[in-house]
Amino acid sequence: MQVYPVEANTTVYLGSIVALNANGNAVPASSDAGLKVIGRAEMMHGGAPGQDAMNNPGAAGAISVVCRRGVFLYAVNDATIGAAQVGQPSFAVDDNSVSLSDGGGATAVIAQSTAFPASGSPQIVNVNHENISKVRVHSTSGGGTVYTEGIDYVADYQAGLVMLVSGGAIAAAATVFVDFSWGTPTRSVAGRIVNLDPSGQVWIDFWHQTAPAV
Repeated sequence: MQVYPVEANTTVYLGSIVALNANGNAVPASSDAGLKVIGRAEMMHGGAPGQDAMNNPGAAGAISVVCRRGVFLYAVNDATIGAAQVGQPSFAVDDNSVSLSDGGGATAVIAQSTAFPASGSPQIVNVNHENISKVRVHSTSGGGTVYTEGIDYVADYQAGLVMLVSGGAIAAAATVFVDFSWGTPTRSVAGRIVNLDPSGQVWIDFWHQTAPAV
């Protein structure tokens, strides 16, 4: 858990998704650009148990909030997240819901042909863009086999790298096709979608995030 100053005239509710703004102060997560999601609000620092971090009215930093990274349950803001999206990054819409949509500000790249180096060399490719999201790797330009992140490959979203996992379904030196988005998304990444819940909500892993929207 970490302690963060709360922005002026702001209330951070316990259990909500919290982000840092450009001033480095805690605010409720939202679709605004320029935020970095930091986790779930656990308690007001130095406050009574169960007390929301109410800094309204109040100057920036007058109170602080304790936030925790981990795997937490939140609502799906729209119909964009289902079983097929498990393992993909989610984006914060507000302080209690997420979406697969980054808000439409990023540029989508579809089926970029990508060849891994010769066998015996490190199996890493650069998609030629940094701060990427929505990575999807498949075997043909039309789709074919859709490979599984974490089993067949891993992605460094900030650096724009895709790396093969030893023992996965992608052979060394293979040519694959990569879908991804890059640029300036409106929304910031909340975390990785790890599972669906019968309630209709989703479990989000706040330890695994990409670069924030800027």
